[in-house]
Amino acid sequence: MNNELNDDTNKGSSILIVDDNPKNLQVLASILRTSNYKVAMVKDGAKAIKFISSRKPDLILLDIMMPELDGFEVCQKLKQSKTSKDIPIIFISALSETEDKVKGFEAGGVDYITKPFQQQEVLARVKTHLDLRNAYKKLKQAYKDIEIAAKTDSMTKLSNRLDIIEKIKYEQRKYQRSGNPFSLILSDIDNFKLFNDKYGHDCGDFILIAVADIIKSGIRKQDTAARWGGEEFLILLPETDKPGGESTAIKIRERLISKTFEYNEHPHKISMTFGISTFNGQGIDNCIKMADEALYKGKTSGKNCIVLSD
Repeated sequence: MNNELNDDTNKGSSILIVDDNPKNLQVLASILRTSNYKVAMVKDGAKAIKFISSRKPDLILLDIMMPELDGFEVCQKLKQSKTSKDIPIIFISALSETEDKVKGFEAGGVDYITKPFQQQEVLARVKTHLDLRNAYKKLKQAYKDIEIAAKTDSMTKLSNRLDIIEKIKYEQRKYQRSGNPFSLILSDIDNFKLFNDKYGHDCGDFILIAVADIIKSGIRKQDTAARWGGEEFLILLPETDKPGGESTAIKIRERLISKTFEYNEHPHKISMTFGISTFNGQGIDNCIKMADEALYKGKTSGKNCIVLSD
């Protein structure tokens, strides 16, 4: 029976029992331990709240009739806290009237077990809500992964165009409140077509990833680097003026030209050209355009350089 009511997914899950009756604590703990759950016990609501502030169980079995704080009050307090609001709570009580069960659900409980306890029922209800909790966590992670994928360039793992545009708009709103400028660096790998034509597109991909890593190592935590398209990269530098943008570009350029990248036993030297603009209320499109024009000026004047917009 126990194997049917538990599985490897829930094995080792932690359960907190809250009841002022020592006999009830021992009975429930004994039932739960037959299915290899980790059990903790406290005798009142205040101790339960204190326990959960430092250790977060996977599920709570909560008695209703307790001194000082009853189960309904404890449940409401836990559901109001960010750290405990997602923990499923099953009420345990000798109260079996419909209105008591409804009150428990309204307080935030997910289920209701009446005393005296039946082992099979306890294990079945516990397993059901642990399964639901695990499924919910997996679903949240899946949505998070999808959101990250939608904002990330799959090859370089940098932000994509959509993500950095959102972040630039956010910096624009900050500028409207504070007046602090931000800078953009638009950069392009010099002679990138030669890597693809001479060594193949796999080599080109290797170069893109290597450049992305160099860029990430040369910016601050609050900065954002994105693959703008092809071999172009756009870097957003919040609260940074033009000299600050130039300083960042110099750091990235120096790291690139000082390193030799080896692909299939062929050494490669990589250089980039950088165009820098600073936002001072001229509009996002114009700011990007100014960085692009500075980049173009650098490309036509010999490459491997840094050009500041007018």
